[in-house]
Order: sequence, then structure tokens, then C-alpha cells
Amino acid sequence: MEYYLKCKEIYAEDKVIEDSYILIKNGYIEKIGKEKNRDVEVIDLGEFKAIPGLIDLHIHGANGQDVMDATYDSLNKISLYLAKNGVTSFLATTLTAPLEKIKNAIENVRESMTKGLEGAEVLGTYLEGPYLTEEHKGAHPVRYMRELKLDEIRTLLDISGDTIKIVTIAPEKENSTKIIEYLKKRDVKTSIGHTNATYKEAIEAIKMGAKIGVHTFNGMTGLHHREPGVVGAIMDSEDIYAELIADNIHVDSAVMRILYRLKGNDKLYLISDCMRAGGLDDGEYILGELKVEVKNRIARTESGSLAGSTLKIKDGIKNIMDATNINLFRAIRLASIVPAKALGLADEIGSLKEKKKANITIIDDELNICGTIVNGKVVYEKGR
Repeated sequence: MEYYLKCKEIYAEDKVIEDSYILIKNGYIEKIGKEKNRDVEVIDLGEFKAIPGLIDLHIHGANGQDVMDATYDSLNKISLYLAKNGVTSFLATTLTAPLEKIKNAIENVRESMTKGLEGAEVLGTYLEGPYLTEEHKGAHPVRYMRELKLDEIRTLLDISGDTIKIVTIAPEKENSTKIIEYLKKRDVKTSIGHTNATYKEAIEAIKMGAKIGVHTFNGMTGLHHREPGVVGAIMDSEDIYAELIADNIHVDSAVMRILYRLKGNDKLYLISDCMRAGGLDDGEYILGELKVEVKNRIARTESGSLAGSTLKIKDGIKNIMDATNINLFRAIRLASIVPAKALGLADEIGSLKEKKKANITIIDDELNICGTIVNGKVVYEKGR
């Protein structure tokens, strides 16, 4: 399959190109330029903009579905919901639960990757839990939290067929150093979160190879002038990426601005942390093993802890722009090339560039999603 997209603006990897064409062939971008030299179909997008397909590396569910449902249908519906909202790639994120349920979810992601989804492409599994700590449990039930054991981690990776891409740990747990080293050898990123670690413990984990701070500020020891905590370690280290839920609920806009000044356009990326209520009305839902009430689009457990979000990545882009006054080009990077780099996939996805996958989101001037293209295939078109 070969065709051109003609766009008013193309948000290429390093600049915005006006009134140009994107040549797409067999699911990849072959050329971006002012001229077309092939006698193939041209899809004229008029005044719309073409931006890199958005990436959500941390999402539990949406549209009434949850990754922990462990069914193809559930994951496919999440995929279609994401495509409708401009996301072309995502990591299916698990929660702390009985180990057999986690295994089932991991197996389902692997099988669904082989089968293929109809909307956004699933890149693998993000194992958030069960290796967390009680003090910052959030929506993770303490009774199912586990200690770090190398044989158990190895088994989970094997079950996944090496489709687990990120594993969250609380670095104060015993064996954390050994586990981080092992995950690195298996080409799996370690994220630190839901942790009561000290600054020193967090810095040691980062030195050993931990690469990601889980929804920064939430579920971790905070910044104090005599104990900088995990937040201080993430802010202080140039080697770690910071996830951010930019919904103006989890993190105040002033704090978003501070984090952006420290991490900039290279080490900060947006996540939704969306749960099954995403896209639906307020009400009662289940997140993993816990009951959750969603009121005014804010999800909380019965104990009052925030329980994920109902955020769309596109709205996170708007919120970070409002908080920092950065332009659209810079804001889009936080939901495209930066998460791609964090996962080690920047050569394949994350920007509009020749030889990369044709993962493209079409927007209007208000950042409304008008179309979504995954691997060269139109998977969402507004009005259809």
C-alpha cells in the first residue's frame, strides 16, 4: 500500500514543515517533502496538521475495559479507544493482584501482540506491581504485594515471551540491586515507584540502571529540604526519565512547570495512567482488585487514594502547554519522541521521519483528533 498525505503543517522530527507531502509505503514513511514524484493516491488533509502518533506508556484501561481482564476483546477495545484519542502506541499496564491474574494478563498481551489489535499498537506490558511498598500503595492492595525474587521475575519475563518492557519496583526492597541488574541484561527498563525509599536508596537504584520515575510525585517519598526523597532523586539525576500525569489533579501546574524546567524536552514524558472509567461517566468501577469511585472525572479508592486517572494524552498536552507556556511542537515531543526514547524505540516510532513507522495523528488547530494512522493504516477517522 502506497499513498501520499498532503498537510498544511507536518510536525517532523526537528521542525514544522508547511504545505508538504508524506509518502507512506508498506506501513513506513518513505519521504517527506514539498514535491510528490509518484503517481499514487493523494489524501489531502486540507488545513489539518500531521503530528507524530501519540504514545501512552502507562495505561491500565479505558472504555469499561482493563488490562487485568486478560482478554483479547478487552485489550482491543482499549486499543480502539486510544486510536480515537490520537494514540498510536501503548504499553498495557498491570496492577498488583494475585500472581496468577498477573500471569494471565501478561500472556494475553503477548498473544494479542501476535494477533494484532484494531486500533493503537500494543508495544508490550508495563508490570506495575506487585513489587511495591505499603506506605505508598495508592490503588495497589497490600495483601498482594510481593518481595523481589529473581526466579519469579525470570518466570514472568519468560511467560511474556520477552514482551514485558518495564517493571516497577520499590528500590528499598531486598534484592533490588540484583533485580535491576538482571532486568537490564534482559533489556527491560526498571521504573521506581510506589516506594518509601530514601534519596540515597533511589540514587543507588538509578546508578544501577533504573531508568524511569513512575508518575513522578505520586506514590513516592516527597522532596524535603533535609531528606530529598525519591522525588529529589528523580529531579537531581540526569539519567532517569520522569513520567507525569498532567491532569491538574495529580500534580499542580506550578509543580509541572518546575519539573519541566529540570527535565525539559529530553527526560520528561506524559502518561495517562487511565483506568477503565476513561471515556465513561462518573460512577463506581473496579480497578484491579479495588472498588473505585469516579466523581467529577477524579478516580479514588474507598480509602481516598487517587486511583489512576481518566485523562486523555491529548488533554495532558494542552495542560502542560498551559502550565509551562511551551509551544505545541515542544509539547508534542513529551508524548511522542521522549517516551519512544525511554523505551529504546526511537529508531522506529516517536517522530515523523523517513524510514520510521507511519504512525501519524491528524489534528486541527484546537488539538481535536481528526484521524489516526497506525503502521500506515487509517484506524480512526472523525465522523466515521
